[in-house]
Amino acid sequence: KRSSPPKTAPAGTTANPRSPARALTATSAPRGRTKQGSSWIRPGSSGIHGRGLYARIDIPAGTRVIEYVGEKITKAESNRREERRLLDQRKGGEACVTIFELNQRHDVDGRVARNVARLINHSCRPNCEAETSRGRIWIRSRRAIVAGEELTYDYGYAFKHWSLHPCRCGTNRCVGYIVASAQRWRVRKLLRRARKSAGRGAGPAAVTDQSP
Repeated sequence: KRSSPPKTAPAGTTANPRSPARALTATSAPRGRTKQGSSWIRPGSSGIHGRGLYARIDIPAGTRVIEYVGEKITKAESNRREERRLLDQRKGGEACVTIFELNQRHDVDGRVARNVARLINHSCRPNCEAETSRGRIWIRSRRAIVAGEELTYDYGYAFKHWSLHPCRCGTNRCVGYIVASAQRWRVRKLLRRARKSAGRGAGPAAVTDQSP
């Protein structure tokens, strides 16, 4: 599942009070809209993975760029769908995660055609972040984004099953896998251990999930 905003941030805010989020209005939003209704972005091929979303024009810091929409489901249903997805992935099927944490009782499954926000790729050094406000999930710019720049945010995946989610963002903070920033040190530690094992002549070391 993709993570919700930090628990320390009240609903409708983020951890950075200097960049308050603002809803798009007729005066703040530029003309020209995508199918979902955001006029800030356009889809295109991505160097990170498949397709992505790009800034159509310059986007100011603190802008609610697009809403992440989809089917509202219970946690139990969310867990069932994730187990099916993992099983399909191990068989070579679809690997994309579209379920987003909403609150303690519900999640949002963004696997719907109208959810253009599902195209936004992960980065270990993102220019956007997720924000939950009044039961809705927004993708909000963390800083000013120039026209033509790809939009990204941190998916914040849990450490469990980290090896199933390779990362191709290429930033200087990337550990090669999509995992929450607070857990990346654990991935680095496992990768160092695997390299040392291979360097002692033990052959290629298998790196596997090692969750508590």
